[in-house]
Amino acid sequence: MNIYIIIFIIIFIIWLFILFKFKKRYKISPIKKTFFNKQLKTIINLNSYKEQIIDIDKLYHKILLELWYKWTFWEILKQKPNQISDIKQIWDFHKFRNKLVHDFDFNSEKLLKEIANKYIIEVKKLLKN
Repeated sequence: MNIYIIIFIIIFIIWLFILFKFKKRYKISPIKKTFFNKQLKTIINLNSYKEQIIDIDKLYHKILLELWYKWTFWEILKQKPNQISDIKQIWDFHKFRNKLVHDFDFNSEKLLKEIANKYIIEVKKLLKN
């Protein structure tokens, strides 16, 4: 009798593992989408493109956390979330953001504006899912 209970428990644990490992990620609720869109509009209105890029990166991370991904932004990107259409571009944006935070001499406003605008487009794509 005890062997059947042990086998049942083992099968149940395996089933739970498979269920959580391969489950679909949640979608963002309409209320949260509205909240994130308001935050994005606030970020777009910032005067500094450097601040925009840094804040967009934070917002992107928050959205991924809302989709039930865990850990740091870097660790989430290593998981290659299927909601991100161009993972390489998001990696590049995140690396650029890190460079901005640690390199105080960066001053190309044209490049900052271009990257900020592209990152905004990527956030909007993510929020459409």
